[in-house]
Amino acid sequence: MDKIKRMKELIHDLNRASDSYYGSETTLMSDAEFDSKLLELKQLEEEANTVFPNSPVNRVGGAVLKSLIKVKHETPMLSLDKCHSVEEIKKFAAGHDIVASIKLDGISCRLIYQDGELIGAESRGNGTEGNDILQHVKQFMNVPLRINKKGKYVIDGEALIKLDDFEEINKNGEYKNSRNLTAGTLSSLDTSVVKDRKLSWYAWEVVEEVDPILAISNNDYEAHDSFYFRLLEAGKLGFSIVPCEVLGLKYYQNEELQCKIDNFISLAAEKHLPQDGVVFKFEDVEYGKSLGSTEHHNRNGVAFKVKNDSVETTLKDIEFTMGKTGVLTPTAVFEPVEIEGSTVERASLHNISVMRELMPHPFKGQKIGVFKANLIIPQLRWAEEFVSDGFEEDMKKSFIHVPNRCPVCGESTKIIKENDSEVLWCINPECKGKLLGKLTHAVSRNALNIDGLSEATIQKFISLGWLNSIQDIYYLNTHEKQMKTLDGFGSKSVSKLFDSIEKSRNTTLDRFLYALSIPLVGKTASKVIAEAEDYQFESFVRDMTHPGAKFFSHIPGIGDSIINSLDEYFNRECSNVWELGKEFTFETPKKVSLKTSSGKDLTGQTFVVTGSLKHFENRDALKEKIESLGGKVSGSISKKVTALINNDVNSTSSKNTKAKSLGVKIMSEDEFLEYIS
Repeated sequence: MDKIKRMKELIHDLNRASDSYYGSETTLMSDAEFDSKLLELKQLEEEANTVFPNSPVNRVGGAVLKSLIKVKHETPMLSLDKCHSVEEIKKFAAGHDIVASIKLDGISCRLIYQDGELIGAESRGNGTEGNDILQHVKQFMNVPLRINKKGKYVIDGEALIKLDDFEEINKNGEYKNSRNLTAGTLSSLDTSVVKDRKLSWYAWEVVEEVDPILAISNNDYEAHDSFYFRLLEAGKLGFSIVPCEVLGLKYYQNEELQCKIDNFISLAAEKHLPQDGVVFKFEDVEYGKSLGSTEHHNRNGVAFKVKNDSVETTLKDIEFTMGKTGVLTPTAVFEPVEIEGSTVERASLHNISVMRELMPHPFKGQKIGVFKANLIIPQLRWAEEFVSDGFEEDMKKSFIHVPNRCPVCGESTKIIKENDSEVLWCINPECKGKLLGKLTHAVSRNALNIDGLSEATIQKFISLGWLNSIQDIYYLNTHEKQMKTLDGFGSKSVSKLFDSIEKSRNTTLDRFLYALSIPLVGKTASKVIAEAEDYQFESFVRDMTHPGAKFFSHIPGIGDSIINSLDEYFNRECSNVWELGKEFTFETPKKVSLKTSSGKDLTGQTFVVTGSLKHFENRDALKEKIESLGGKVSGSISKKVTALINNDVNSTSSKNTKAKSLGVKIMSEDEFLEYIS
C-alpha cells in the first residue's frame, strides 16, 4: 500500500479511537492495538519524511496572533480570464493539450516549502500582496507540515470548507456560505478555530520546484514541463489535489466537451466540494508561461463559469412557516422544474422585505424565474410584473396576501423590523409553533448551554407533553424512568443530560435574557441590559416592574423598538420570568483587566460594527475585543456613538449615510486596530 495513503488511514483510525475514548469513554480498539498502530505511523512518518498536523504523533496547537502580517508574493497570484461557452474554450486552447479541473470556490492560498519544511503560507489578497496565514494553515488537517522534497517548493491551491461540513457547522444559519466562513476563519487572530471549522486545502498548481522529477514513462516531454504530472507528484507528496484530467480538445466535439464540464460539476457535488465552474490550463507549463499575463489575469488558463440561468415556472402559492425564532418565513411553492439535475418545487423568500422586492403583487399563476444559488439552493430571480387589466379582470386573479392570522395558532400577526428587514411575527406568546424554536434557542451555546437537548430531542419531549416551557426543562428528572425506555436514551446519556441541566443553573443575567427569546433582544442587547443592572436578576425585575424598559433608554443601541418589545413582553410574562429565575444562581462575569489586556482604554466609548471583516473572525470577536477594553457595542447609529467600524468606508449603506449625517466617524478595521494600539 502507498505510504501516504496508509498514514492517512492510521491517523483517521487513531484520532477516532482517541476522541471516542476521551469524549464518550467508548473503546474502539485495545491499548495494544492503539500502541501498535501509533508505532507504525511513527515509522512511516520517518520513512516518508512527511508529517500531517493532525498526526497523534505530533499534534500542532493553535495560536492567538496579535495581527495578520502583510506579505508580498514573489510571483503574483493573478486571476483567470472568464468564458461562458465551449467554443471560447476551444478557441483558447488553439489545438494545445489542456488540463481541466474543478474551479474550487474558496480562498486561494500559496504554500512555500524549503528542504521539505513548510515555511510560509500566503492568502491571495489583491494578487500581489496577501496575509501571512502560516499559523492558520498549520491547523489544516490535510496539509503536510513536512514533505520529502529538497530545495524550494511553491504550490498554489484553495482553502475551503466542504459543503457537508459547512452544513453541519451552519445548522443555525449563522453563516451565508462556506466561502465567506473560510475567508472569516483565515482572517481570525485565533488560529485554533481552523480545526473546529474543518478547513482543508486542495492543490491546483505547482508554481515552483527546484528538484523536479526528470523522467516519466511519456518520452514526449519531461515531467517538470507537464502541468498534470506536477500535480500528480504533489499528490504523492501527501497533498490533496483538485480533480483534474488532460484533454486533447482538438479531438473533441462541442457536445463531448460540454459533457466533460458537466461531469466535473457532478464530481464536485459528489465530493461535497464548493465549486464555481471548471478551469482549463495549458498542459505544457513553459508554453503557458510564454503567454505572459495582464495586470488582472494570467494568459495560461481560462475559467469556464457555469451559468446560473433561471428556469421559468408558475407560482402555485406562498406558504408561511414558523421558524425557530417565531418568525413566519414566506416560501414560494411552484410547478416542479428540473434545475441542475434535481426537481425543485419550493424556494425560500426569506422575509417580507425580500418577498415584496421580488414580487410586489404576487398571485397564483404568476410566471416566475427560479435558479440554484451556488448550484445548490433554489432561489427566485424574477417574477412576472402585475399589470392591471381593469377591475373585472383583476378580480379574476388569485392574489396572495401576507396573512394577518398565524397559520399555526390562528392569532394575529404583525410585521416588525428586524436587522433592517421586515419580518412577519405571530403576536401570540403561547403559539405552539414557537415552542420548539424557543426551547431550541434557550438551550443553545450562547444561552443556557445545555448539552443533550437537540432539536429532535426537544420535539420528542414536546410530543410526550414533558415540555411546555423553559422551566419544564428543570423538572425533566420527574420523567427519568420513562425517558430511559425511549430509543437512544440509556442510563448514561440520561445521566449526562441531567448533569448538563444542573450545570446550567449557574448562569449570568445576559445569558438568561438571551434565552427568553424576547423579540428584538439579541446577544448584544441582553449584554448591555445586564451590564446596566450589574448582572443582578432581582434588580432587573424590579426596574422592569417600575419604571419599566424606559430605564434602559439611555443605553446606546436600546431604541424605542427594543424598549416597546421589552415592555410588551414583561407586561405579559413578568410573573413567569420571576418564577423561572428562581431555578438559577446568577453569577457576575469576571471583568477583563485592562492591565493584562493589550490596547487602549475604551471606557465610555461606543462603537457600531457593520459589513464584512478581514482581521477578526466575526463581529462577535470584534465586539468581545471592544468590550474587553472597556468599550460598548451598539446596533444602531446615534450621536452618542464614538465611531462606525466598516471596512467599506465609502459605502452608501444606511448606517454609513446616517453616520455621515450625524458627524460620526467611520473607520476601517485597520484604522480601529491602529486606534487601540
